[in-house]
Amino acid sequence: MTTSSAVRRPTPRWLVLFLVLFLGGCEAATSLPVALHPDDLHSYVTPELAQSITPDGRLVLAPPESGAYPQITEGRAIELAVAFNNTFTHSTLGRLEADHGRQIKPAELRIGSPAYFAATPYQPVPASAHAGLRNAFGPYFLIYLVDAAGTPVLSLAVAGYSEAMVENGRVRFPQNYGNDFFVQAVRLGEGFVAPPSPEQAVRLASLATGARVAAVPELVLPSRNYHPVHAHWRVTLDREVTARGRDSGEQRRTRTVFVGLRGQVSVPARQQPDGDEVFDASAGESFRLMRRPEHLLAFERADFPSR
Repeated sequence: MTTSSAVRRPTPRWLVLFLVLFLGGCEAATSLPVALHPDDLHSYVTPELAQSITPDGRLVLAPPESGAYPQITEGRAIELAVAFNNTFTHSTLGRLEADHGRQIKPAELRIGSPAYFAATPYQPVPASAHAGLRNAFGPYFLIYLVDAAGTPVLSLAVAGYSEAMVENGRVRFPQNYGNDFFVQAVRLGEGFVAPPSPEQAVRLASLATGARVAAVPELVLPSRNYHPVHAHWRVTLDREVTARGRDSGEQRRTRTVFVGLRGQVSVPARQQPDGDEVFDASAGESFRLMRRPEHLLAFERADFPSR
């Protein structure tokens, strides 16, 4: 699901607290196990990568990259996620429950995943830009909240440049803020799929392509036509495979695939925008925000006929 335009404007104050995504119009879900970590990753990875798997089945991820502006830590992102739930979940409980599929008890929700760092594909916004734009085009941490039984309930994105504070367990914003949080309910039965965990991304990429995964996945944000929970895991394979784009029908050889929302496996689109036109309402002017050369903004779902 995309926003209506590539032009980003600071969100009105009554909306900047958070945005609840409704994915009812999106494609039917890929069947995935609910578990955050598959039972055994070793059959999906190279022997070298297997050395990065901890005894409890988790991959050791690279630390968050440094940002252009002061950046929160993984621990701070989790603290803000807990405070967000304490402060805001009750106010949209009806919509969240409708999307999730059953009653949600905010007081019972707890952190159910690491804080996954998602790198931004954009170069830094100007230092003079509104804080909401700095957040919107910067990195995010993606975190799952689960219920007492461990069922995924909410997928929450926390801006890496957020200056939000926690007082008495609740969120308090500074004078200038925006795009600090994005939240969606996880539909029952879909598991950790918005995006999946890095371990599930490895499993899905290997099953889709027939290749083994050769490097620790990296989580990267998509174009800001999409919300942060549409991030993709960039997965490097141990050999080239043939990918066929579902829309273009084009075939190409690649060692890199991207696993994102609901476990969909994609490849880069042939045409890549060089950036986005951004309007800063606080300054009354626009600027061109360029794409980082090593990152991508457009993707195409793919099949792998030679697997």
